[in-house]
Amino acid sequence: MNRRSFLQLLVDGAPLPHYDEVLHDAVASAASPAEIADLQAEHTLALQLRDTLEKRRSRHEQQRALVECAKELAEDRSDPDTILSLIVSQAQRLLGCDMAYLSLNDNEGRATCMQVMVGATSSAWKDVRIPFGIGIGGRVAATGTPFSTPDYFSDERLTHDPAVDASVRAERQVSIVGVPLRTSAVIGVLFASNRTPGWFSHDAIALLGSFATLAATAIEQARSRHDRQQTLAALRRENAALRQRAADQERAVAAHDQSMAIVLRGGGVQEVVAAAGDQLGGVLAIFDEFETPVAWTPGASDEVLKAMSAAVGGAAGRSAAATHDGTYWVTGLVAGTENLGTLVWGPPTAPSEVGDLDRRLLARAAVVASLLQLFSRNLAAAEARVRGELLDDLLTPTPRTYSSLAERALRIGYQPQKRHAVVVAHIRAENRRGLASVASDLAAARDGLSTVRDGQAILVVPSDDPSLTGRQTARSMTTRLGSPVTVGAAGPVDDPADLPSAYAEALACVQALLRLDRVGVAATADDLGYAGLLLGDGASAVRFVARTLGPVIRHDEQRSTALMETLETYFATGQSLAASAKRLHIHPNTVTQRLDRVRRLLGMDWNSPDHTLEIQLALRLHRLRRELDD
Repeated sequence: MNRRSFLQLLVDGAPLPHYDEVLHDAVASAASPAEIADLQAEHTLALQLRDTLEKRRSRHEQQRALVECAKELAEDRSDPDTILSLIVSQAQRLLGCDMAYLSLNDNEGRATCMQVMVGATSSAWKDVRIPFGIGIGGRVAATGTPFSTPDYFSDERLTHDPAVDASVRAERQVSIVGVPLRTSAVIGVLFASNRTPGWFSHDAIALLGSFATLAATAIEQARSRHDRQQTLAALRRENAALRQRAADQERAVAAHDQSMAIVLRGGGVQEVVAAAGDQLGGVLAIFDEFETPVAWTPGASDEVLKAMSAAVGGAAGRSAAATHDGTYWVTGLVAGTENLGTLVWGPPTAPSEVGDLDRRLLARAAVVASLLQLFSRNLAAAEARVRGELLDDLLTPTPRTYSSLAERALRIGYQPQKRHAVVVAHIRAENRRGLASVASDLAAARDGLSTVRDGQAILVVPSDDPSLTGRQTARSMTTRLGSPVTVGAAGPVDDPADLPSAYAEALACVQALLRLDRVGVAATADDLGYAGLLLGDGASAVRFVARTLGPVIRHDEQRSTALMETLETYFATGQSLAASAKRLHIHPNTVTQRLDRVRRLLGMDWNSPDHTLEIQLALRLHRLRRELDD
């Protein structure tokens, strides 16, 4: 019955005290000492069997846990760093220790380097390098065999290092075991440690070693998988780059073919703008040297063209290199040192996001536009001599009728009925090389005429604002000739018969500017006022009087009024209304009404300090001319 009781305890997995109770009861009822000895032997055998079964159960649990860990490692597809963290977490769980950590070998540096740790209370372990042969990690990494110590600091088998010991002391580690991470060679060390002294069992060391073998394989697989992913990603990027380069090359070839077709068929800059717009998107425009748009993307609004023109004016210098101001890309159209205009592009995306290919396509469009502009200039140069001869004839009064000159003008595309400004440009004698060519180019670009007389260029170009045209001409010629150009302008005139007098007026303005030492400046007679009359050779008092008082003189002639007499009296009496009325024998209100009429004819500021001197001078000249005529 007793033997069945011990077996029953084994089957039930009863705790140890139950075995002692069964033995005590059996001994109490035993009949002889021999029976007691048998009972005690059975008790001892039962305990031995129980211990064997418990160890097998524990080993089975460990193997099951090891299999679970292996399964987790095999199923995890994370990057190598995540795999390392998973390995040390599983090692701590397998052994039930205070800490677990892992190092990887640096064979070239002859050290094993700490990578990841669980259970740590400080960061002292980070970046610790354990030289081969030093401490537990260096010993295992160098020999490839497990090593365990019940007390790290008192173990005389170990070679210590201050930096390594400091990291161990910071975590209060005492008992430590390290096993190699091995594939074809040792790649690192897996550690487990407790903060109390004591040996790790052989089973625990064996379990950690088995897990380390699985872990080493998982690390190598993660590294291999990561390398494959990196290689695959690099191949994808390279493949995408190749496709992009192929697409870019196809775009570049298409742009080249389109550009050559435009050049070969003698197309114009408008075709260049249209083709570039198809290739680049956005809005493009080409401006001449006067910052006037000559070609642009169809549908571009006036506001956009004004903004583009402002970008042209704000660009520093004129070069073929494309620059952007935050909104537009600006590229100079140049041929050697000649400025042929400007190409402006408003991209569909932010200018800073424009790629290299788009910049190359823009540069190609600028080259083609420059080529076409140069062709146009060369053609204009061939016509320049004919145009120059015509302008010489128009500026020289002869008995020849202007009707024959008008026919010649129409044959070369000059339209004399348009309003024109007459511009005279002066540059120092040593810098006059290229003056005729530059003047011809500028005039031809505006459908005008040019010639050179006495070392000065004369241009007649369509314009309603001679002052603005003069400033633009001075700026363009100064840029192209590399030396200050002084410009006088007159007009506008719409009758060829008025060109000689307008030329004389513009010439007088140039001479006045030079005598005022205003080199590089542009001005009209209106800009100079009486200074032009006093300082300009050949300046006309008649034109000065007509320009200053012409509306008042014509009003008196057409309506038999006395506005001129009233003006003379007004200034002769010190601008006194009462004195003027007394001298003219009229009521002061009549004087006021006449002066209001003058204000409407000459402008609101006719009696301002800036104009009264000119008006008084014109009055004196007009009176003197009448007296001489009488």
